[in-house]
Amino acid sequence: MQRFTKEHYIGVGAIVAKEKEIQGEYKTHRHEFYELEYVLSGSGEYRIDDKRYEIQSGMLFFMTPFHFHSVSTTGCRVYNVMFSAELCDTGFLIRLLHGDAPPVLNTAEEDTAFWRAALGEIVIADRDARYTAYLLNALLGKLAARQPTSPSLGTPIKNAMLYLLQHFRENPTLSETAAHVGYAPSYFSAIFKKEVGMGFKEYVDNLRFDYAKKLVRHAELSIIEICRESGFDDYPNFIRRFQKRFGASPVQMMNDALAQRNANTASKRT
Repeated sequence: MQRFTKEHYIGVGAIVAKEKEIQGEYKTHRHEFYELEYVLSGSGEYRIDDKRYEIQSGMLFFMTPFHFHSVSTTGCRVYNVMFSAELCDTGFLIRLLHGDAPPVLNTAEEDTAFWRAALGEIVIADRDARYTAYLLNALLGKLAARQPTSPSLGTPIKNAMLYLLQHFRENPTLSETAAHVGYAPSYFSAIFKKEVGMGFKEYVDNLRFDYAKKLVRHAELSIIEICRESGFDDYPNFIRRFQKRFGASPVQMMNDALAQRNANTASKRT
């Protein structure tokens, strides 16, 4: 599976926005940045993780570094905005990343004029960083408002959670994360558990295992590569804990996912 890097697609800036045509088959991929894609016209299919969405005018897709997705279309006109977390309001982003709602919005059910106008303005003004950040956060805030109410989190803990979401594959330590938000390790550990509802290690493990599960189901990687890509360095321990957590070994889950993809392909041909 291809991984799109921030350096290649965004470069030294924090955002790239354009109106463009997409056509053909874009195989399952993931990237190191965030993306908003708004459909102006056209049809086709978006597949995000294990769910399929029919493309139609007015649909908005919010992709994160934790989504795996593919696109198939005979012709589709879109507004496309690729951006870094540094441009975003931390509270909005945390609420979106932890929300249960799918990363898709049919704006025909809401305020289509707002989405078209704001995204069109971002495309025009994407080199004016401050103005673009205001516009982008207005969109993220509107999306975040659709999520269920979540427990109130202090700004340092929000910043820590976002830091972990971006670095969990690099085995961040509690001390490193505490230093990132300006807390002493012992105080950070206590306040993190109180506000998040679980300990630091459990939270990081959840991120790593959820990511490993997606890789197993979608990436064309060996199990040992998936183990390392997810931030684990003890392969036998990874296998044992993965099976205990998900009720199937990585190999079993990978084979099941492959069989399902083959069945879907055969169904399309008929």
